[in-house]
Amino acid sequence: MTSNRSLPVDELLGPLVQALESHRAVVIEAPPGAGKTTRVPRALLESKLTRESGRGIWVTEPRRLAARLAAGFVARELGSELGGRVGYSVRFEEKSSAETRLWFVTEGVLLRRLLGREGARGIGVVVLDEFHERHVSTDLLLMLLAKRLELDPGLRLVVMSATLDAEAISTHLGGCPRLRCEGRLFPLTIRHESED
Repeated sequence: MTSNRSLPVDELLGPLVQALESHRAVVIEAPPGAGKTTRVPRALLESKLTRESGRGIWVTEPRRLAARLAAGFVARELGSELGGRVGYSVRFEEKSSAETRLWFVTEGVLLRRLLGREGARGIGVVVLDEFHERHVSTDLLLMLLAKRLELDPGLRLVVMSATLDAEAISTHLGGCPRLRCEGRLFPLTIRHESED
């Protein structure tokens, strides 16, 4: 069940995959409703970049509900069962299998993974979604991942937000590429009704 409806972020998907072939990190700026949360992870899943490495994609969401809903939406769009190629892991709940390659997780789940024995082993791309909703764990993840990028040539990082200082994040990540798309405008008509 693939969606043919175009979204503003679609114009960035090709350039994103190309940028990640030659850079370790990319920052994406796109307004709310542009399709970042669902289209970017799916494009990464279907890209040669992750298919050839066999490593997974981990997408952080600031809340458990967002992680579960995004995972379900992307699984449906791919025509697969949740817990197959696309799964999620949040506190006290996980839906995945040996087949899972795209994980939607909360920041705490990824943080525990990176600080544990497994570390980033098996992870090819980390996507920090809704980066503007920063918490201590968000900043800690950015710091840990910046260090891991130096040590692991197969690891990539995508930082996404509707409202973030992209230049500062790009500079922090060694001057990585920044991609930006505009939102979609819809006509608006204002009418005032008389009270009679």
